[in-house]
Amino acid sequence: MSAVPAHSGRASPPAPAMAGTRERDPLLTSGDDKSDQEVLPTISELDLTGANALPEMHLDVHVYATKAAERFVYINMRKYREGATLAEGPVLERIRRDGVVLDYHGLRFVLPRQ
Repeated sequence: MSAVPAHSGRASPPAPAMAGTRERDPLLTSGDDKSDQEVLPTISELDLTGANALPEMHLDVHVYATKAAERFVYINMRKYREGATLAEGPVLERIRRDGVVLDYHGLRFVLPRQ
């Protein structure tokens, strides 16, 4: 009967990744993924008229990072960060991977990236 060698204290090498599996990229994931999945209407789905009508808005540049301080967008050629009030009136509530969440007099919607 042979003896089982004692643990040498060295860490065993990591197991090789299985073919066909992909790990999530840590640069593109963060702990706040659930807020990115919140379902909101897009600006094109809103039917606001009269005094509530929104001016034309387009997302020119969209920079998403896991750290909120590193996120920014250009909307109608103006640079904004989260919490800013756009020249057109809405508040930029959040920059998500798929666009930005805007709040216009309590109405929340997404201005999607193209």
